[in-house]
Amino acid sequence: MNGLEIKDVVVDFGSFRLDAALSVPRGCVTGLVGRNGAGKSTLIKAIMRQAEIASGSILYNDTPFYGNETEVLRKIACVFDTPHFSTALKPKRVVKIVKGMYPAFDGELYDGLMKKFGLPGDKPVKTFSTGMKRKFGLILALCQKPEILLLDEPTAGIDPYDRGVVIDLIQQFMLDEGHTVLFSTHITEDLDKIADYIAFMQNGKILLSEEKESLCESYRLVQAPEISEEMKKGAIGVQKSMFGYTFLTKQKEVRGEDVLVKTPTVEEIFVHLLGEGER
Repeated sequence: MNGLEIKDVVVDFGSFRLDAALSVPRGCVTGLVGRNGAGKSTLIKAIMRQAEIASGSILYNDTPFYGNETEVLRKIACVFDTPHFSTALKPKRVVKIVKGMYPAFDGELYDGLMKKFGLPGDKPVKTFSTGMKRKFGLILALCQKPEILLLDEPTAGIDPYDRGVVIDLIQQFMLDEGHTVLFSTHITEDLDKIADYIAFMQNGKILLSEEKESLCESYRLVQAPEISEEMKKGAIGVQKSMFGYTFLTKQKEVRGEDVLVKTPTVEEIFVHLLGEGER
């Protein structure tokens, strides 16, 4: 079963068009990667009905949105890249509003997480740093007790220690096998830690969506002082530096003097596939 089934969803802004199809497996963390402007935030806004869908449909745990609006919106929570509430409000006031919308809101969990992150409850959110705002957004989302959690760059602007805490919270959320996470990020190191699936987005389209381990195992990262004609045949996203050449390949064996071959990380795949696309 899929937590989200995005079926040929089109959002057309004139200057930019999203045309995406993606299955987000239930019980898994799916990482959504792509450059700025690739359409990641637009896709998340479409899922949350914050962007008008021209055509296509979305199922939420097999439930269509229309006719089930209240049920669907209570199953899903989102941490947007910027707050979707007045930052002039203090957290206590924001929580009061959110509690009225989400009866299952966990006040005890809220108090514990605010203390854990050291966030003040009596200062306007606009006085928070970018990292503090993202942490506050994640706290609100988790305390809604959702089944589906959407995260748009949740660790951007957060220091390394708190990034680790955020990753731990996501992992705790996923202890319930009925939960689903779609995680948009530029910090692909985070995806190496927690993602089960990777979806690569470019120019408003999903170019690939695969299980992370299978994706990484399907490539090899090669570093070589020189690139032979045989290497060039399977080379993807070739990069040249003063030390030689680095590229991806699907060839399992690449031989040569002083050639290093390893299984790539998500970030290395992303960088070289992007370079191939640019080329």
